[in-house]
Formats: sequence, C-alpha cells, structure tokens
Amino acid sequence: MLGSLSFSISPFRSMRSNVRFPRFCPQHNHGKFFCSSSVSWMVIFIGFCLLMPSGSLPAAPGHAGLQQADAKACFNCHKDLAAPPVNGSVHLPFASGECTTCHELKEDNTFKIVNTGGVLCYMCHEPKNTKAVVHGPVASGDCTLCHSPHQSPNPKLLLASPVSKLCFACHDEAMAKHKFVHVPVAGGECLSCHDPHESPYAKQLVQEGKNLCLMCHADMEEQLKKKHVHAVIEMVGCTGCHSPHSTDNKHQLLKALPDLCYGCHSDKEEYVKQVKYPHGAVDAKGSCVTCHNPHASDFDKLPKAKENMDICLTCHNRVRKTSHGYVLNMKKWFMDNPEHHGPILTGDCAVCHNPHGSNYWRMLRKAFPSTFYTPFKVEEYSLCFDCHDKELALEKRTSSATGFRNGDKNLHYVHVNDPRKGRRCVVCHNIHATKGPRHIRESAKFGNWEIPIHFENLENGGRCAPGCHFPRAYNRSEDVKNR
Repeated sequence: MLGSLSFSISPFRSMRSNVRFPRFCPQHNHGKFFCSSSVSWMVIFIGFCLLMPSGSLPAAPGHAGLQQADAKACFNCHKDLAAPPVNGSVHLPFASGECTTCHELKEDNTFKIVNTGGVLCYMCHEPKNTKAVVHGPVASGDCTLCHSPHQSPNPKLLLASPVSKLCFACHDEAMAKHKFVHVPVAGGECLSCHDPHESPYAKQLVQEGKNLCLMCHADMEEQLKKKHVHAVIEMVGCTGCHSPHSTDNKHQLLKALPDLCYGCHSDKEEYVKQVKYPHGAVDAKGSCVTCHNPHASDFDKLPKAKENMDICLTCHNRVRKTSHGYVLNMKKWFMDNPEHHGPILTGDCAVCHNPHGSNYWRMLRKAFPSTFYTPFKVEEYSLCFDCHDKELALEKRTSSATGFRNGDKNLHYVHVNDPRKGRRCVVCHNIHATKGPRHIRESAKFGNWEIPIHFENLENGGRCAPGCHFPRAYNRSEDVKNR
C-alpha cells in the first residue's frame, strides 16, 4: 500500500526555505519535493534531513545553484518570456540568448542590471539625450516607460500600439477628442510630428514651424512662395491659427471665423460690430476668408484676386437680398452694360464701397444721399467729390467745370444745387454701368414708377424727355431755347 503512495511536500518552505535539494531528489517545477513508487525515497530524504546539523545550510536566494547564466536556464523560471511574439519585435541581446548583456549574476546569487537607467541602453545605442529638447522619460533614463527590454508584440519594442496609446498614458487624451481631428492624430501617428526621444525644436517636433506642416501639405509650398505671406505664418507658424491635434472647428482652426481673425485684427472686430451697414461676408455669420487668402497672396492685404471686383463678383453674380433691400446681379449688369464707371474700369469696387462695412448707405466709404430729393450740401456728396470737381455743382455759369451745360448755364447746378428739391446724382446716372454714354440711365426710379428718360447724345450736347415732359435739349456752344 505504501508502494503506491504519491504525495508532494514543501520540506523547506516552512523550516529552511533556502536549503538546496540534493541532486538525487526529484522536484517538480514549483520547488516541491515529489515522491512516488517507493517509500524508500521518503526514508532517504528523512535521513538526509536528520543528519544535517541545524543552521549549517547556507542562505541562498532563488538563483542558488545556477550552473550557467544563459537564456535556456533563465526560461526554466521565466517561462512568460520564452515564447517570442508573433509579428512583434525582440530585443537583439534577448533574441541571441545573451541575458548577461544587461543582467549580471552577483556573488550573492542575485541578478542585477549592469548599469542604471539610460546608461544601460547607451552601452549599445547612441545617446538620445544630447539635443536641446529631450523627452521626459529619456532625460530621466526611464527608457522602459515606453520600451520593453525583452520583447513586444509591437514595433520597436513599444509597450502599446498604436503609439498614441502609449503617449496618452502620460499625455492628456482630450487633445484628440474634438470634432475635427488631424489625420496623423486620428491614426495614432504621433511620431509623424514628434521625435519620441529628442529634438532641436520645441515640443520635440521633427521640423520647425511651417516646415513641419509642409512635410505633408506639399501643395502649400508653392502658395507660400507668393509675394505676401500671412504674418502669423512667418512669425509663429501654422499653429498660430490651426491646432495640430484637434478642435471643434473646421480645418482644426483654434477658433471659429471670424473670431480667429479678430484675435490679431481687433481693430476690425470693433469696426465691424459698430457699423450701421455691415458687409454680410464679414459680419457675425460671415468669414474673412471669403475675400482674403489666409495663407498668402501676390497682392497686398492678401486678397484672393488682383482686382477687388473679381473677388466681389464671386458673390455678386446673382441677386442678393439684404436687410435694406436687394443688390443686383452685378456680374450680369456689367456684361449687359458696356459703359463702365471709372472705378469699375479699374476693377476697384473699394474706391466707393468699404468691404468691411460702413455707416453710410450701401456700405459707401463717404456720404452720399439716399433719397430721390435732397437739399444740396457739399458734405453730403463727399463720395463723389473725392474724384469729381465740386465746382460742377457750385457754379451757376461755367465754360469748363462740366460738359452738361446749355451755353454757359451749368445744368448740373440746376438739377442738384437746390435747397429744397435737389436731385441726387443717381436720379440720372447709374454709377456702375450703362448701355449708353455719360452713364445716363434709361429710366429714373421715382417711387414705384420707372420714369423713362429718353436721353439722346448729340454732337455738341444732348436731349432728354423724361416721362411725359416735352423734350429739352442743351448745346455747349450756344444756348438752346427750350419750351
């Protein structure tokens, strides 16, 4: 019956935990003494123990009796390291079974690291702490905060994959949780922009300023060769306006437009918010980039085109309703009416209109009457008199101030300079374009009625017959007698 006895005991775990077992004593891999088949093993063991004087066994830690420090011996205990990872990475000394490259067996039968911290790694690897900006774990020599010293299922012995998972073990993951996420961040590719060890640039960036962004955004390189580059790009870089990680605004803008622009252009914010007639393109619902290129332009103030009018007509190519009426499809109007006002000929709408808004009707830069009849005052025509000689409306008689005269009788004076019912310029003139000469309208709007003017351009003067009135003519050389 005893011959079939099978049991296991841990003889020195309670009494003498550091005792070495004789070689003839079979053990299983948990350090327990294993007896089977014959009671004789038990007899031998008990005899051995009784003959051993108390206190004569040397103290020995777990590595006592180790004959050789190689990977095969190490794996007898460190079985969790024995199986290589699938599609991962293995540290070269570990793969070669050279555990003692990093671990050293001491006289007290303990293994210790041959050097501390990063010094150990730099025995083989080039130092990674010599540049101006060094990653915190590298600076403190804690390479194993990111890398496994043995093997990993991830590239470069990293402890996690994607690499962003590793980064967010220390860095705030909230930076990547907004609505619009930078593509490298969304893909967990922090190392597209950051060096994980060291860099000559702030935040361990792999390039400085705009050069970092141009590594991917190559299409911007040609644009930034233009004559005028947005100052923030030159002084700060792309991150002056864009978050490199994520934001709740399109294009990863730091703020929504136009508030982002107002961060620097505070004078424009104050102006736009106080004007009586704001431009829809730049008010609270608009965007500065409707007219301006936010990166670069060949033209001063970064307009999207050389001529202001080309920019204006990207919106004013259809009838537009406003809070004060409506605006014609100006693109079509200019095509249908070939006689253009001087500013239109030069493509500069901003001569008369302020593109950021104005306290004057129709976003005009200076005063101009808004009603059909208006008492004449020079200051009320400041806009026109910026270009035109004000004498054309001040002199009753002239031979040079205007071509609109009958003999020397100034007909501009007659129509405009009336203290009670002076007619503003646009009663007769279209200030943008007309089909006929002199910018004379085909009709004059009076209330809801369009009064036809019936203007004829004659060799030395002209003739008109507005509405149901008799025709009236003028001649610059001699006074025409009208009815």
